[in-house]
Amino acid sequence: MGQTTLETERLTLVPLRAEHTDAVVEVFADKSMSTYLDLDISAPDNAREMMRQRLAFDGPPGMGHWAFLQGGTVVGIGHLRPSWELPGELPEIGWYLSPTYGGRGLATEAAAALLHHGLADLALNSVWALVHVDNKPSLQLAARLGFLTVGTGVHYGAEHRVHVALPR
Repeated sequence: MGQTTLETERLTLVPLRAEHTDAVVEVFADKSMSTYLDLDISAPDNAREMMRQRLAFDGPPGMGHWAFLQGGTVVGIGHLRPSWELPGELPEIGWYLSPTYGGRGLATEAAAALLHHGLADLALNSVWALVHVDNKPSLQLAARLGFLTVGTGVHYGAEHRVHVALPR
């Protein structure tokens, strides 16, 4: 099973493609998008390198990186893939939403779709999330989705809370 398009009430999550690059660079142009990253992704060259890395992903079927589209506009990106930080290639979820579209529940909607895809469609035993300890909105989102906090550790160059979601 290849990476699929996921539909929510307001969003379409499509497999990330090269043609999304300029739109993703624009999403990350807002300095606030780099607050919890160890790299200033608002710099276009850094955002393009991040896209190159994501587009080069060649992992298990059904996993990968998605662009979040609302009415054809890229409003964010997310991933469900083997972790680059946790041992044993544990499945890791992550999400980024343009601040322009924040406060409307879109990040929750997109992350819920990715989580459901992992636990239900792919029948994964668990999905893990690494959230920067100071990223209150993402910590709240993880709690809303039912993630359990299981510890903290240094990941992606900073202290992160380690969360897990299990099938119900």
